[in-house]
Amino acid sequence: RTAAGGERAVRPRGGGPSPGSAASSARMACARSVASWSSGRCIPSGRCRRRGGNRGVVARCSASPSTVSSPYPEGDWRNEALAASLSDEGRAHREAAGRNHTYALKLAYDGEAYLGFQYQPKGKTVQGEVERALTKLTGHDREFLGMQASGRTDTGVHARGQILHFYTKEPVPDLERFHKSLNGIMPKDVRCVEVMRPHPAFHARFHAVRKTYHYFLDPRLVLDPFVRRHALHCGWKPPSVERLREAAAVFVGTHDFTSFSNKSRDKTLVRSPTRTIYRFDVVEQPDGLIRLEVEGNGFLYRMVRNMVGALMLAATGEDGKFTAEDLKDMLEGKDRGVAPMGAPPHGLFLHEVVYPAELLEWEPEEGHNVI
Repeated sequence: RTAAGGERAVRPRGGGPSPGSAASSARMACARSVASWSSGRCIPSGRCRRRGGNRGVVARCSASPSTVSSPYPEGDWRNEALAASLSDEGRAHREAAGRNHTYALKLAYDGEAYLGFQYQPKGKTVQGEVERALTKLTGHDREFLGMQASGRTDTGVHARGQILHFYTKEPVPDLERFHKSLNGIMPKDVRCVEVMRPHPAFHARFHAVRKTYHYFLDPRLVLDPFVRRHALHCGWKPPSVERLREAAAVFVGTHDFTSFSNKSRDKTLVRSPTRTIYRFDVVEQPDGLIRLEVEGNGFLYRMVRNMVGALMLAATGEDGKFTAEDLKDMLEGKDRGVAPMGAPPHGLFLHEVVYPAELLEWEPEEGHNVI
């Protein structure tokens, strides 16, 4: 359990797509701190945490908003979403639908064979496979399950730390058995790493504090057939690590990322293009791969791949032809039309998602009315 006001980081075990990859580099200080929130502890992968919900109790009294400090900047829309989730109205809405119990899963998956995470009626998706397994185990249809993920990874994008939540009417009696059964039903390129029992109001998308993505480059001359599906091979023209770092530093901080985001497929969705990037590290692994680590409070549609595409242009072009200063001008220009093409999806991994500790490590307080 973290100290009061801490964050719960749901971290993957592995650091890269190939055996022997280096562990993640020491985390740099955030460019913009999250006020009064200390760093979270690492939760080991591959285990289940048993809570009061396993004993068949239903929490009938939700925590008041004051018991969970806001981890988001002042004016952020997620403050209102958090307050609404923790309110009595939010609890009543869940209970009226029969959604008495909330569970969270941490997933790892190879996205090559899928049309992204989000469910599609006529396409193979990660969400579709997980919902199919959950329906068999719980007896609930996808509408009742109400599954939501921390984000929608695109076609061909992978994940080591995707987080989702779903609801059940009755408690899961044995989380360890449930965990094994879930992996037994799902395809082998989708794995449940951990099953969690969070706060009843937990929402995987709305409550995320920050996310980390990794993008892998393979600058070696000879393409490694065992890495080719999880790293962008660029051995024909290896990038300069020094210039990669110089260009990556341009993105750190709070900026309008219009130039580096594509229009959302959801035409009804209106989002602010302003995001904060806490760090953008370039890590040279012992196996020869280069790992780009970008951590921020949120990301726009294809923002990471577009940033990586720009970094590659700055790091592989002729000296002085495209520099970090040009990248800065593009960022300030707020015009997607002048920015470089994005990097392909197969090198991208959703690595980690961080949540308020009070939501993922929740247990009913003494005096709560439970039945």
